[in-house]
Amino acid sequence: MTSQDHKKMTSTFMSNYILGMVSVQPTVPISLIQERISGQLNYKVSYFKAWKAKQKALARVFGDWEESYDLLPRWLEYMLRFSPGSHYEFVTTGYKDQYGNVVPDLKKFGRVFWTYKQCCDAFNYCKPMIQIDGTFLYGKYSGTLLIVTTQDGNSNVLPLAFAIVEGETLGAWTWFLRLMRVHVTRKQGICLISDRHASILSAVGNPSNGWQPPNAYHVYCIRHVASNFNTKFHNTEQKNELINMAYEPCPYLFEQRLAAFRGHNTAVRQWINDISNEKWSRACDVEGRRYGHMTTNLSEAVNKVFRGARNLRITALVKCTYGRLVEYFVQRGSAAAAQQRAGDIYCNKVMEAMTKNATVAQSHIVRTYSIDRSRFEVEEGFNQQNHRSGYTWRLNLDERTCECGRFQTFKYPCSHVIAAYANQSLDYLQYVDHVYTIQNIVDAYSGQWYPIGNDLNMPPRAGPRIAPDLAKIRKKGRPRSTRIRNEMDLRETQSQPSRRSVSLQR
Repeated sequence: MTSQDHKKMTSTFMSNYILGMVSVQPTVPISLIQERISGQLNYKVSYFKAWKAKQKALARVFGDWEESYDLLPRWLEYMLRFSPGSHYEFVTTGYKDQYGNVVPDLKKFGRVFWTYKQCCDAFNYCKPMIQIDGTFLYGKYSGTLLIVTTQDGNSNVLPLAFAIVEGETLGAWTWFLRLMRVHVTRKQGICLISDRHASILSAVGNPSNGWQPPNAYHVYCIRHVASNFNTKFHNTEQKNELINMAYEPCPYLFEQRLAAFRGHNTAVRQWINDISNEKWSRACDVEGRRYGHMTTNLSEAVNKVFRGARNLRITALVKCTYGRLVEYFVQRGSAAAAQQRAGDIYCNKVMEAMTKNATVAQSHIVRTYSIDRSRFEVEEGFNQQNHRSGYTWRLNLDERTCECGRFQTFKYPCSHVIAAYANQSLDYLQYVDHVYTIQNIVDAYSGQWYPIGNDLNMPPRAGPRIAPDLAKIRKKGRPRSTRIRNEMDLRETQSQPSRRSVSLQR
């Protein structure tokens, strides 16, 4: 065999090997492709060659960029056969050729929304809290991926719905949130956490979208609030003071800190007074709607999970959400079922937290104030860290309130509740919110998923073909945001690919 034949055979094997990897995992990292090729062929392939081979494999599996847009509505419609009750919506407009003439058999892609019934059903057993965020797409055509996320009682992140839109505009957020309200989050009393993007504030503030009380209660991510503060005042010490104050669960201690914070100067006082306390403060979340969540880090975590998918063709990206959610449901459902068979009643995370609380409770002094054993005064014991005695807190179990604020915030017993019930030889676990039970986790991930199979099985689609908006072809450089930029955005862009790597992704 000549060296040319060997080189050709190696190239063919490498192409087929990468094709297999991409078919199974479209988001496979280039570094992993290099590692696998090196191990299989003892051949070191450059990053660019591996990247180029992956792009060719993606084109073979998912078609080119333009074909992928036309394939998407067919795939979503086909998906409904295997996930009945799921929902998607397309927005298209008329397509004009280069001369301005309308092409009757073509429609221009505008937006797409999709959600899976299994996720909508699971939300009924998760915390009644959602977080929303948007992230750039990095493929040939620009756009923004919107994601809404929740969390189950065992601290697992669960995406609920997705959309690909033109950007974080008022129209896009209004459309997305309205579909969310109709198809995903139908129940009342939902806590919606977001940043203070002007388009989100306007969309949520429109009563016709269904995100006003008692349907929903909109609060802010403290990291974004604090970052906005630092952008204006350039004072890291005061920014950290603001964050610590926001996380304080005790209303009394919060008011003390707030008074001191307002005393810095008139400008700071005016700035903080312009934001309602219940929008950013844990202590002012009197109903515990946040379940202790103060940021949009759940949505940001999901954005990282799908970071590799943001380079994919649009149909491959949507398929990726289906496959990733199947993994979540199978893994978490199996783990919860095993815990249930073992006799566990509550989630590991909450049991770990209450074990720590029980240890702290051993140093508390309890005084009973009612014959029905519902009102107590709990004095914290000597604190080894600061060498002083702790606070004394009022506790009312009928109202499920503790003056420290943690009981209401996290919806499971704080150390003061545990101390009071241990003093009376009673079971404090009755005060653990139902969302933290293993049964809830089992129910959340009991939805059935089915393999969709080969795209060749999809029936043809009637109607005009879907084409991408040519005006959305990505220009050189990093994407530009409509968001008011602050220090968090600067950190985000610094972690994005360089100009060279972005251009290679075309």
